[in-house]
Amino acid sequence: MEDEAWTKGLSCELSRWLSSSLSSSGEKSFLYKALGTVLGACKEVLHIQEKLLQHLEEANAEEPSEAQGMISLLSHAAESNFHTVLDTLTMFASRLCKGQKGRISRRKKMELDSRRAQATRSALILAHGSLALRASKEQLLARLEGDIVGNILLLYSCSCRDLQNTLALLQSITDFSSAFQAAGDSACFNPSLKGKLLEILTDLLKKYYLGTPVSPVPLKVVLALEQLSKLKPSLGGKDMCDLLILCCKIIVTHPSAEMMLKIRKSQQAARYLQLLQTSLKALGRLMVVLLETETTSGFFQNTVHRSMTSGNMWERKRALQTCSQLLAACEERGRGDACKHFGSLVGLLAPLTCDPMPTSRQLAVTCLSSLLRIQAKATNRVIQTGDIGSLCEGLNDRSTVCQLQTSSKIARIVCRSFSLEHTIDFMMAVKDTFRKAKGMRVRAAGKWMITFLQMHGKDICRDLDLSPIVYILRSCMSSLQHSTNMPFLCQAAAILTRCHADVTIDSFFHRR
Repeated sequence: MEDEAWTKGLSCELSRWLSSSLSSSGEKSFLYKALGTVLGACKEVLHIQEKLLQHLEEANAEEPSEAQGMISLLSHAAESNFHTVLDTLTMFASRLCKGQKGRISRRKKMELDSRRAQATRSALILAHGSLALRASKEQLLARLEGDIVGNILLLYSCSCRDLQNTLALLQSITDFSSAFQAAGDSACFNPSLKGKLLEILTDLLKKYYLGTPVSPVPLKVVLALEQLSKLKPSLGGKDMCDLLILCCKIIVTHPSAEMMLKIRKSQQAARYLQLLQTSLKALGRLMVVLLETETTSGFFQNTVHRSMTSGNMWERKRALQTCSQLLAACEERGRGDACKHFGSLVGLLAPLTCDPMPTSRQLAVTCLSSLLRIQAKATNRVIQTGDIGSLCEGLNDRSTVCQLQTSSKIARIVCRSFSLEHTIDFMMAVKDTFRKAKGMRVRAAGKWMITFLQMHGKDICRDLDLSPIVYILRSCMSSLQHSTNMPFLCQAAAILTRCHADVTIDSFFHRR
């Protein structure tokens, strides 16, 4: 009893000092933490609740230090009094959202809609996530879905949903998902609640899709999805695939080339570019998580193919970064289904070995190397890849002639590993480059196509139906946009004619 009386006395003294301290003082941050620690040692529930409510009402959460102080106070008090602190939070959250569905005075409504009240809601949303991270397994399983997540959604529903509220929500989802995952594999999250959270995340992505060019919201959504998608039961395949496509549209295809130029000239360029890189890495980790339950089919088709032929060189670079992460994950996990896309990926990556951006050229080679290793493991064959890594130096040369020569050397290495079943996919990807690209990328695509046909032309004429291949060449000629394409197309037709003249000529002049 004497210890409890002393602890209560100390908490009252700390509470008094805290109330009289200035918001900007470093002392106040210490006092929040100290009071929380002492309240954690108290046993009297009413006293704990009284002090917590007092300082939650006094704190001005518009000040970042005050908001952090509130979270610190609650988190430290919850170390030994988790249920009491959460009950107090529930009580206070209810007060902040009072009147959303009922009648209240105009004065009370203005108070609840004030900037201070909105900032307090954001701080409390973050505090719930912090509590989840500190809870024991038993505490978390008992209170997560009904109280922690329930309070977070309540506070968010009655907030103005500005950037601060939104970022707080996303951070709390990340925190409690991470905490629940740490509780053990046997724990299953409420499927309907998970679906509701997924719906909120989807709406946020759609809202920011055509909004702010560079915003932290899409990044935080991806981080939240990364943790949420790890929870059992797994999210529906179609829902996750749709959400992943939306993530990629925002993170890979945006900002536009024009906006990137503006960003690079802005005073906040370093922060924006760092945010973009962090977003891409988070997207890669999300795809790795989804690989555990999904095939790679939709990933490559919906997140990589279109962006690799984009006219925006930054978009191509972001697509290559995403592709390299995905292929590295496939290689690490022994996912041979990536080989289904061998032909189309090689056809898309080949032109990018001569991309104007040096980083993109290196990433293209990184992707090709991963693809070859995956192919080797999946087919149980030793593939002579040569030293592709040593050729990267040639791609760094400023001379485009040297870059093209190096690309041709890489082509000969990669084409040795081709299975004829991938021929059509490869030719279709090259056709896409001819149609959309220009400059050195077109020349590289042409070089790779000629190298492939020179190495495999006889086998193709013997084992495959030439009609689709000739049709691809003919359609490239009929929709010719760049004169640089024609020599490659004529040479390709000549190679096939030498291998099987009758079939090639008949197919070439056959009208469909």
